[in-house]
Amino acid sequence: MDLKPFKLDIDELINEFAKGGSPTFAEMKRVWVSKKFSYIFEASPSKDQACFIQSLYAYCIGYMVSTNSLLSRLGGLYCLYCLYETQPFKPPFKIYISLGINTIFLT
Repeated sequence: MDLKPFKLDIDELINEFAKGGSPTFAEMKRVWVSKKFSYIFEASPSKDQACFIQSLYAYCIGYMVSTNSLLSRLGGLYCLYCLYETQPFKPPFKIYISLGINTIFLT
């Protein structure tokens, strides 16, 4: 499964948010809607959907733990939240964050 186009879309979304200068969720929502980003799930593969969504989650988490600007890291957090909240999967796929030996489950 080639996730490169999806990762590029996330890069573009977060970079545009970070350029906006406002750290508010309202700004992220504005950028999200302007890019019609919820349609990312329309292109999801029919097989391995769990792998697909967890890969998107992991990519956003990579932004959160990076040494990039605060706005870029915050954009990663907002993007992770938006991906979780807009996913069409029932039940929704949980976010798994591994911190060394411990794993945190977010729902």
